[in-house]
Amino acid sequence: MGTLYVVATPIGNLEDITERAVKTLLTTKVIACEDTRRTGQLIKILGGSDKKYLSVRDWNEAKTVSLLLSYLVHGDVALVSDAGTPLISDPGYKIVSVVRAAGFKVVPIPGPSALTAALCAAGLPTDKFTFLGFWNDKYEILPHVTTVIYESPARTDRTLKTLRERYSGIQITLARELTKIYEYIGPDDGVYRGEITIVVNYDPSLTKEREF
Repeated sequence: MGTLYVVATPIGNLEDITERAVKTLLTTKVIACEDTRRTGQLIKILGGSDKKYLSVRDWNEAKTVSLLLSYLVHGDVALVSDAGTPLISDPGYKIVSVVRAAGFKVVPIPGPSALTAALCAAGLPTDKFTFLGFWNDKYEILPHVTTVIYESPARTDRTLKTLRERYSGIQITLARELTKIYEYIGPDDGVYRGEITIVVNYDPSLTKEREF
């Protein structure tokens, strides 16, 4: 029986990939991923070849897992996302759940994540935090609990306006293009491009917004 390796990959800077991740990706013959071409390019850069790629998307994850199980019977399989740590606002939860229930071993290969990268550099409290993924207007920000949100460039301005309208004492740090050439971590400067992570902390005792 094989093992499912959940492998974190770089979110921008290729130098962030770990030696363990490289070894796992190069020695595993089957890789489950979102974009097969993108993952194939990464494997090629790492010096690998001759891989079997399984496309995993939200809409086909349940169907793909049965095929993945058949590969696990004969050997190891790696699960990656397009960038960062799999399952964090990416497909993979159903696969890991079914694989574990079927009795196969699941091993995490930790590494880059926009969630933790933004959180540790935001300058906001980290003793308690929550991750909401992509913002939904039905969500609520809890007082004194730092919250991390992913957002698209097209929606960032609207999301920030919503947060400011609802929470007068909110503290905001904007992070974009993390680990890339034009990385930015700081106050909202009105520039919304690339991958955006918003880190906020709501203190009801404050009456004026603060940005970091």
